[in-house]
Amino acid sequence: MNLTDAINSFNAVAQLEIKLLPTRDGRILATLPRVGREIIVEGSTSKEIEVTATDVAWLCEEARRSMSANLALLEAAQIALVELVSIPG
Repeated sequence: MNLTDAINSFNAVAQLEIKLLPTRDGRILATLPRVGREIIVEGSTSKEIEVTATDVAWLCEEARRSMSANLALLEAAQIALVELVSIPG
């Protein structure tokens, strides 16, 4: 799966979508709403413009921030479950 396909899958379930924007030179840019950045997710075939490690790092941070509320809920539910199971009764 390439980055564009992965972003489209993410957008199918995300409340705050990543916008994909094609350019005239063949690149595809992604606007990351949580980190306020624009990155390259597909390079140009006519020019030597490629996805960089920095682009992917920002995409990772966008994904991490989108999951933080879900992980907090999961952690709270796990703690509550342990407390319920630990109650002698």
